[in-house]
Amino acid sequence: MYYKSLFHINIHHGYFLDKGEKKFLKVDNSDAPMTTDEKKEALKEYNLTDFLSITPTRFTRAQFKNYRLVMRLNKEGFRVMGSTLEKKVNNKKKYKPIIPIDDEVYFTFQIQATDNLFYNYTNVTGTTEKNMYLFTNVEPADQENSFENLFENNGGLIDSRFQLKEEASRELLKAIALEDEKYEDISEKFSLGKSIRSIQNDENLTANEKDEEITALLNDSIQKKKQKQILGYIRLRIKGDNASRHLLEFDSDTQYIKQAVPQFTISFINLKTFWKYISLKDEATLTTKATKWLSKNGFVEITSADFDNAGLDPPSTDPDDYKFPNPAIDLIKKENSNYYSEIFI
Repeated sequence: MYYKSLFHINIHHGYFLDKGEKKFLKVDNSDAPMTTDEKKEALKEYNLTDFLSITPTRFTRAQFKNYRLVMRLNKEGFRVMGSTLEKKVNNKKKYKPIIPIDDEVYFTFQIQATDNLFYNYTNVTGTTEKNMYLFTNVEPADQENSFENLFENNGGLIDSRFQLKEEASRELLKAIALEDEKYEDISEKFSLGKSIRSIQNDENLTANEKDEEITALLNDSIQKKKQKQILGYIRLRIKGDNASRHLLEFDSDTQYIKQAVPQFTISFINLKTFWKYISLKDEATLTTKATKWLSKNGFVEITSADFDNAGLDPPSTDPDDYKFPNPAIDLIKKENSNYYSEIFI
């Protein structure tokens, strides 16, 4: 028996991996990229658990037991592995799951920020929105063609292409809740799944009334999850939208581990802010004319060339009279659609 990987998921974040203005992963054409060696050094210090937790759903944990699968965490993400038997097929070694996995089974993992300042340095939809992020190999119904399937680029930058519409967000939570409900303890009377079942089975409600109550229930659930800093889910089905997006190789009715194991890297984009310096000695303010990347590591040098007259108050302020440290992430304000890091000097 051999344990073989079904798939790997890496989750990167520019705030922790960039070094000053040198980008681990370029976002804009003007970005200065890191060298390969610099990236290796950045990953040595990187640990996903510093800011994020990845948790399999109750249903997924049950499937791990049913199919003899295990989840293994690492500093960049996790992998799912299965117990297999070695087979010779056309004189080639192949690895067959000991217990065949249902083609329609989903493996679902909740993504939750554990750092209270996560939204201060991450370019994602805030906690008040009703949209969830989804990373999947099965495109949700009623999503625009711009929705990103994980297999398209083996991951990618986390932006609106991975974001569900409100209705699709509700349908996602409903599907997960009903999957989990089958494996909940009998004492859990008020879970989301049981509440949905109760409404569905209520003979005193019309079909429209049931839909309205379930919609309100799911909207409330999304808001509660957002308040807990749950951003969304990774949700992968054994059989994807097409053969190129399957997690396993299929030869007639026999499943095998793919020779090229599916590996995905999804990357959070760090926030760019205007840097506003507030002088304690003379109450002058100096605001950079362009936004700067926030990063935990490295140093961004700020000079008089980073300011213009519009960013100086009073206009007679001379930037050469000041020193400019890099900002912390706890003092960030949003004005209109712009973000400002405040630094007291």
